[in-house]
Amino acid sequence: MEWLLRRETAPRDAILERDFQQWLAEAESHRRAYEAVRSTWAELGALPAGKEAAGTIVRLPVPKPRRTRWIAAAATLAAACVLVVAIPVLHRHVVTDYATGVAELREVSLPDGSVVHLDAGSAIAVDYAEADRRVTLLSGQAFFEVTRDGRRPFSVLAGDVAVVVTGTAFSVGKTATTIEVAVRSGTVDVLQDGKSMGDPLTIGDRVTVGRRDKAVHRDRIAAESVASWRKRKLVVVDTSFGDIVEALGRYLPGVILVDDGSLKRQAITGVFDLTQPVEALRTLARSQDASVTEVTPYLLIVSRR
Repeated sequence: MEWLLRRETAPRDAILERDFQQWLAEAESHRRAYEAVRSTWAELGALPAGKEAAGTIVRLPVPKPRRTRWIAAAATLAAACVLVVAIPVLHRHVVTDYATGVAELREVSLPDGSVVHLDAGSAIAVDYAEADRRVTLLSGQAFFEVTRDGRRPFSVLAGDVAVVVTGTAFSVGKTATTIEVAVRSGTVDVLQDGKSMGDPLTIGDRVTVGRRDKAVHRDRIAAESVASWRKRKLVVVDTSFGDIVEALGRYLPGVILVDDGSLKRQAITGVFDLTQPVEALRTLARSQDASVTEVTPYLLIVSRR
């Protein structure tokens, strides 16, 4: 989607086109992904009706002034984004027991007296049985206050990571790139692909697992900063720029695009006000000499200056 937007707004940029062709040639999955988004764009009427070979320069039927073309491209891309993600979102809602919307926090009481606090844009599925208590984090992040029950362990599943406890307070977060577990009180066991990840986590321990490379990073944070979003504050310690943008996106309608991969990987430590998500995003961008362009209320683009 980022490539499509950049090519639409700068169709004569030879360097951009060269970089795009290199990216396209890196993997067949890149070509398939781009073609899927381009097809959706075409169906919305932004492209001529005739077929074109994947990777060729897109030509609009009528030339438009640069700013007009940018706004039209961005607005159409926002609509395309909705269509591209519609099926996964619908599937999530089918299996979800509890969910939150944009900027919505929710407290859920479970049958055993345990409490789950859901961040904005988050969803869980609950499965209680005689032998165990299980919650699956489908998206976003949640803070768990678990009632102790020595006969029935309580587990949280997030991707290939499982957190097992009998009674404690901890948070689990799931982004596009990482799964994070942090402990507010008590101890928790963390497993990856069914195998223990070492010593249990205790108060102030945090473990971050890469969803692609499976890399594990364990560190310490202030216990009071665990699930700081419950107080509408986002406290981050050595957290990637991309993950912070994703967290802020739960408090905004529409889509946030970051057009620089190296910027997404930049580690950030700071505190952001979730009651002012746009200003928080601008503050985050300024910290890395980047800026935020508000194309529409539903499409924000973060780019280096």
